[in-house]
Amino acid sequence: MEEPELRKKYTLPEIIEIAIENKGNFNDVCLYTKNYTTFATVELVCYLDHYPKIKDDDTEVYPGFVVENSLELFFYGQQFEDVIASIENQNKEASIDDYIKALNFYFENDAFIIKNLR
Repeated sequence: MEEPELRKKYTLPEIIEIAIENKGNFNDVCLYTKNYTTFATVELVCYLDHYPKIKDDDTEVYPGFVVENSLELFFYGQQFEDVIASIENQNKEASIDDYIKALNFYFENDAFIIKNLR
């Protein structure tokens, strides 16, 4: 699979597949969505762009594409990658639904899901 492209429209399952195939590519990017949400679904559309920059007064400055398209932060790339890696380490045959379940568990509990996913 290709390297992820910034500012391209992806479904969440597509981004999960990219994360599985290309480990280590989410350190410098975040996942953004059109509407604020803390719930992952297979239909969710996401965009990848850089992390917000933190100014001296602790305010966040989001990339121009994010601001221009009124996007909302969905997941920090490193956290996303960690959740995906956690599931992959537990179950090499995990389904997209398993990964989505793990993302939602992380949202709700600020922790990784640890159990047999099947």
